[in-house]
Amino acid sequence: MFPNLFVLNSTGEVLIEKHWEEKVPRKVVDLFMEQQLKKERKVDVSPVIETPKLYLIHTRRGDVILLTTVNKETPPLFVIEIHNKIMQVMYHYFGPAINSRTIKENFVLIYHLLDEMVDGGFPFTTDINQLQAMIQPPTIVNKVMATFANSDSVKKALPEGMLTKIPWRRTGVKYHSNEICFDLIEEINCIIERNSNVSVCEVKGSIVCTCRLSGMPDITLTVSHPSLIQDAVLHRCVRINRFRRERVISFVPPDGRFTLLTYFLRGPCQLPIFVRPSINYTNGTGNVNISVGSKMRDQSKTIEDVKVIIPFPKDMLSSNLTTNAGSVTTVETASGPHREVHWVIPRLPKDKTPVLEGSVLFPTGFKPPHRPTLSVQFNAKSWNTSGLQVEGLDVIDVKYKPFRGVRTATRAGNFTVRL
Repeated sequence: MFPNLFVLNSTGEVLIEKHWEEKVPRKVVDLFMEQQLKKERKVDVSPVIETPKLYLIHTRRGDVILLTTVNKETPPLFVIEIHNKIMQVMYHYFGPAINSRTIKENFVLIYHLLDEMVDGGFPFTTDINQLQAMIQPPTIVNKVMATFANSDSVKKALPEGMLTKIPWRRTGVKYHSNEICFDLIEEINCIIERNSNVSVCEVKGSIVCTCRLSGMPDITLTVSHPSLIQDAVLHRCVRINRFRRERVISFVPPDGRFTLLTYFLRGPCQLPIFVRPSINYTNGTGNVNISVGSKMRDQSKTIEDVKVIIPFPKDMLSSNLTTNAGSVTTVETASGPHREVHWVIPRLPKDKTPVLEGSVLFPTGFKPPHRPTLSVQFNAKSWNTSGLQVEGLDVIDVKYKPFRGVRTATRAGNFTVRL
């Protein structure tokens, strides 16, 4: 049961309030903000907060917070999943840079979406294509029509796709240029110890499809090493029985961009990048020497958007750091007991190994309470750590030959290096 929803900004102001059961007073928001203030960092706040009478379940995206209160037995992941789906729909309608101003400007449209997505406290219509067929996304033309013609973004008649066996795809789709593209994206979550050994490694992969095909195409996708796809989360369009039997992905796609499947790989994995850090503290001075480089065998592949974040205690007085690649900046964190040095490299060079070296100055006799843990970000295009590749792509039940495209990329998720 999904009883209510409060959409808040970072200061606790209620932007949208919706109840599907008995109304909950707004004082629960004050109780939630009190719990937030007890933590120095936002990430330290538990998604489920227990109070004497209620459980407060929340999800944060930037400065937007979705809060739901429950007073009976309810699976927290059920509530969090609805929160995530609501945010995905809002991203699709209003763009990824959604904030409190966007919500205030489109609160009527968001109320319409919530009415369709949740009915009586249970998920009802959550597919983006179905929602778009019923509620038009905001455009300049729609806003002008709503202002001068007193028109509504909600359609009066039920869309035809709602009455078919394939409700996720609207009928009568036509394109002048037919194409279907797949993005095979993998994120590496790992912890690298001081001796360069990987203690924890997990890969989260996803196949994202962008479909612009006319008619009602039927697609069969085959991949290399299908046994690698474990703990798979499939889109509702995938024929699950055939996938279990043949490990083949067969589906009638929705129109537009959607995540076809998500999978998880646990255990040893090949890393595209190495990081060798060394920070030694002596007499109030920290000597820094950090090097990064590519571990990929194919030197034609590039690693871009590399960023190494080194946290230092707030007692740091100054820093004298230089690098032979990229740029170095010192960032004051809004909260937390440290300052951060950001080393940014737009693209790893192939003719040299990037090195960050220098010193940081502390008060005399200062001893750091603990050794820092580095966070690393990167994006390796045309390469993936699992070796999973698209081997075949067949499109049937159409009279044209569409363009087919496949891209692969590996990026850092929670990628940390201990000192």
